[in-house]
Amino acid sequence: MQKISQYPNGKIRSVRYMDSDEKKRFRLLQGQQNELGSLLDRSILVCITFGKGHRDMVYNKAYDAWYCTECYNIERLSAQKRAKAKRQRTKSHEEEAIENHSKTFL
Repeated sequence: MQKISQYPNGKIRSVRYMDSDEKKRFRLLQGQQNELGSLLDRSILVCITFGKGHRDMVYNKAYDAWYCTECYNIERLSAQKRAKAKRQRTKSHEEEAIENHSKTFL
């Protein structure tokens, strides 16, 4: 079966040179590839932070994601430090997001 993104000689073909049926098929396959990649990224096979899977893993239910023990411990220590160093000033949206992320590791 010929790849629709390549010419018979193996040279990469631009989407702009595909006919409408080829573009539809290409976009469908592209969507399926993205969906499968997302499922893999959130599986126990791959650490969501490190991107490797040959380590012991810990599940973070709040993020529905697996972390290797090293990344999880780094996130946990960072979250504990931020929790201890809470400031009394108004937090930005970004700081709120970081704090909410950190709470999932406590």
